[in-house]
Order: sequence, then structure tokens, then C-alpha cells
Amino acid sequence: MDGKIHIPARKKEPVTSRQVIRVSAEAYNALVGIYNESTLSMSAIASLIVLQSVDRVVFDKEGV
Repeated sequence: MDGKIHIPARKKEPVTSRQVIRVSAEAYNALVGIYNESTLSMSAIASLIVLQSVDRVVFDKEGV
């Protein structure tokens, strides 16, 4: 593997306010494990993980 996070490409407009997303039970439980070792809120942890992972994402575009 190349150490990147491969995600199929798609388009959605950005927002300026907080949004709710649903995650799998497995992802939620992984977040709980991190939360139990941290002093941050679950929301803050999830936000940090996403923002620190952005540069590792590769968009796999079909037909390219």
C-alpha cells in the first residue's frame, strides 16, 4: 500500500456550520477508545482526526 486513504471521488458543497454525520458502530467504538484515553470531546477528536488525515486522502476517479 502507498500509505494513503483511497476514497471514490464525489461532489458535495461545503458548509459553514456544524453538521451531524453517522459512522459505523466499528468507527464509533474506535472513537470511544480514543476518547477514553483523551481529555478532548468526541467531536473534537473526530474533527482532529479528519483534519489531520486530509493530506493522506487520494480520490479514485472512475474512467480516468
